[in-house]
Amino acid sequence: MLKKLFIAIVAMALVVPAQAQLKGLGKSLGKAAKTATKAVGDVAGDMATDMAANSVSDKIVEFMDTNNNVVETDSDYYKRLESLVAANYTSVDGLSLNYKVYQSDEANILSLANGNIRVYTGMMDLLSDDELLAVIANQIGHIANKDVRDALLKVASEDNASNATGKQLEKMLSLSGDKLGSIINELIQIPYTETQNKAADSYAYDLLKKNGAETDALVSMLKKFAELETVDVDSDDASAEALAVAKYIGVNAGNSARASLVASK
Repeated sequence: MLKKLFIAIVAMALVVPAQAQLKGLGKSLGKAAKTATKAVGDVAGDMATDMAANSVSDKIVEFMDTNNNVVETDSDYYKRLESLVAANYTSVDGLSLNYKVYQSDEANILSLANGNIRVYTGMMDLLSDDELLAVIANQIGHIANKDVRDALLKVASEDNASNATGKQLEKMLSLSGDKLGSIINELIQIPYTETQNKAADSYAYDLLKKNGAETDALVSMLKKFAELETVDVDSDDASAEALAVAKYIGVNAGNSARASLVASK
């Protein structure tokens, strides 16, 4: 009798933990399923936001190209740019890159979430070929890291990108004329964060290195901007170069520290 009782107790000891394990497993599977569902939803939401950002960017770049002096494809400026990017800088993460040159003394370069990059002749005059390729690689980094898209989200959500949605971006598709121009002016003046700039610099370094380009040019480009960054553009003795590059530096600051970081690679 005692032997039978002992066997029954052992059997219960074996069954109860197994049931508890199954119950725990059920909870774990349920939690995993919820996590997976959320992940899928996040990816789908991110893709929808990307599509909306690209549609708005299409509208923005059309306005920009209409309201700027785009140089002809047979010009020396365009030929120089094309020769630099034609081989290895025509796409990023499956997104085709489109380049045009704006005739302007302003030393600037602009990029949009849809892969459009616009280079000002003032920037081309300021930099060597290798440095120009480096600043382009840096812009590609900002596109790949979705910094440009996030800047657009900030504009759409009144500086709160974390709460921005594709629907907010889609509202911008109805804008035109002065309203769209105001949006563009706001967009191109949103500064990149220190973290964003460092990540874009790292991306540019790897991209240049992969393509056999001069990575030292990334350092010299950043140092050149660092020198101009220290100039007081409101002073009477501000150089024409400092004035020309002021808008670019306003968005891409901390160039001295960034140059040191890249040089240490």
